[in-house]
Amino acid sequence: MKLLDSNIITLYHGTTHDFTEIDVGCGKPFKDFGQGFYLTAARDHATNLAWRNRRIEENRLDVSGDRRKLSVYLYTYEFNLQGADTLNVKRFDTANREWLKFVVANRASRTRQHNYDIVIGPTANDDTRTSIRAVTSAANGAILSDTALNLLLELLEPDNLPTQYFFGTGEAVKLLDFKGRIAL
Repeated sequence: MKLLDSNIITLYHGTTHDFTEIDVGCGKPFKDFGQGFYLTAARDHATNLAWRNRRIEENRLDVSGDRRKLSVYLYTYEFNLQGADTLNVKRFDTANREWLKFVVANRASRTRQHNYDIVIGPTANDDTRTSIRAVTSAANGAILSDTALNLLLELLEPDNLPTQYFFGTGEAVKLLDFKGRIAL
């Protein structure tokens, strides 16, 4: 995490989409913190996500006979933490049971399961997704027991999950200062 001063953090968004304005409604549903705009302070993580999403999107296109290659972009923003004081912000400092229940609820629904403008917390990576699916399938739609949640948290290795920043409202997005975009 690169701190420019005590209140400003540089964040990155990796994608295959070329855009000039952030529209939180264009984000994919069924994500960790719901449909919105996601960033990370880890440049490498944003870059890896962009390349991963390119592979996934090109595979989907290939199934329909469309063999075009997609571009990959890395966007850079500065986020003024002080501006978030007036917004509804939720922060998860670690991948704990509260975080896990929050992620499972949002991943299970097309609509966001909370009213936060900004959510900051660990990213549920590919290993997380697989573990969540396995445990929730075993629970057969039932609310996960504390034992199941504890097991799932052990599988996730929460100390290894990068932090993500979710912006879910137009007011939250106004706190992002666009600094640049590069093609990867």
